[in-house]
Amino acid sequence: MGAPDARVAAAVVLAMLGLVAAPAGGAQPVAIVTEVDGPVRIVVHGRAAPSEVADPVERDATIVLPREARIVLAYPKPGSIYELRGPGRFVAGADAVQSRSGQGSLARRDLPALLRALRIRPEGTTLQGSAAMRGAGALELRAEGPTGSQLARDAIRLCWRPLGADWSYRVRLIDDDGAVLFEAQTRDAAMQLPSTLPLQPEGLYLWHLLAQGPGERTFEAAGQFRRVDADTEQAMLSAESSLADADATGRALYRIARQQRGLADPPGCASAGGAAPVSVRN
Repeated sequence: MGAPDARVAAAVVLAMLGLVAAPAGGAQPVAIVTEVDGPVRIVVHGRAAPSEVADPVERDATIVLPREARIVLAYPKPGSIYELRGPGRFVAGADAVQSRSGQGSLARRDLPALLRALRIRPEGTTLQGSAAMRGAGALELRAEGPTGSQLARDAIRLCWRPLGADWSYRVRLIDDDGAVLFEAQTRDAAMQLPSTLPLQPEGLYLWHLLAQGPGERTFEAAGQFRRVDADTEQAMLSAESSLADADATGRALYRIARQQRGLADPPGCASAGGAAPVSVRN
């Protein structure tokens, strides 16, 4: 396949990969749950809302805490953390929490600078979708990694489900302009990209896999990943270096930041059976 074909393949797959779930309706998330102890209830417009770690909290939500229940909310934009203890009722305002009734306590503290630098969004975690290429059939060939964002410090190791001893695999790495940056053939089920490849910060890359086997059978699969920008990488590494001394909220916000940016965890390939295919065609 020549360069024009590679551009067509890249355009088709990139248009169909990386689906993101947006917040439903007119919800206005302002905070994120980072710690929960006890039977906490969050009520929005008269209906119960999720109250687990990493769930978003909407503006004007009411938080109901029985005695000895506890919840911690992080406000990423103003840079505040609120610890609420029951019994009491509290309301999540646009940039602060107010106590409305009960004998519970409300304590505020600043969000550490290392966590503010992560630029966490108040809508909580982002759900990454997967898509199938046109003509998809049975999942014979599974592209397992990497997908999502990747830190520049991490080596890029492509991997897939092997189809058998008589199969070979051609791997191509294509940038968002359709240029083929790397191409190689292997009989293994994994391949590490050369560290000398000029992968750009915020660059979006498609890796395409063609499996060839007995009886001229072929299968294709593809995945995509993005290199994070230099500022984001530095912020993530600085926050990571402080995790040993972080509290539960700090650790939760670091995990949320990774999920929001689509960072693989762990980087590179997932363990066998741990990842769904990004795309597949037979």
